[in-house]
Amino acid sequence: AMTISNGEGNGQIVPGFGFMPNNMLGETDVNPHGAAGWPRGVRLSSMMAPSLAADGGGAWFALGSGGSNRIRSVIFLMLQRLLVRGAPLAAAVAAPRLHVEEGHLDFEPGFDEAEAARLTALFADHRAWPEKSLFFGGCHAVARGADGTPVAAGDARRAGHGEVIAGA
Repeated sequence: AMTISNGEGNGQIVPGFGFMPNNMLGETDVNPHGAAGWPRGVRLSSMMAPSLAADGGGAWFALGSGGSNRIRSVIFLMLQRLLVRGAPLAAAVAAPRLHVEEGHLDFEPGFDEAEAARLTALFADHRAWPEKSLFFGGCHAVARGADGTPVAAGDARRAGHGEVIAGA
């Protein structure tokens, strides 16, 4: 996995180091006062939450996602689907997502009619997205099944790909 991304780059390469610093000061979830309002000497927090989880039956999962303030929703939904519902890794990654922020609900297609009706009844302020979207993050994950079998899944929302390479 890469820990440096040009997706949030500032447009400048650090001379002699070959990487681009991020532009996270513009992310409202970590800096609600804007880039010009950041106090000197204060470390920038982040919503990034690479996560490890075990299901109690011998399976292990490692996952992470981009998505700004939607990261917490993606990680929660993934863990709920993997650990509570027992969904296969690829199905959990591909499943529809939702995000609630300040009383507003955004949700993707794919929830059954009853689920969608319950969601919209709970949140009068909502948006039903017409298709899956990178807005909801891009969760990429790997797992080791209880039997030791490796599994990988990439999120199509962000052009992800997961592959297990035999013998690696």
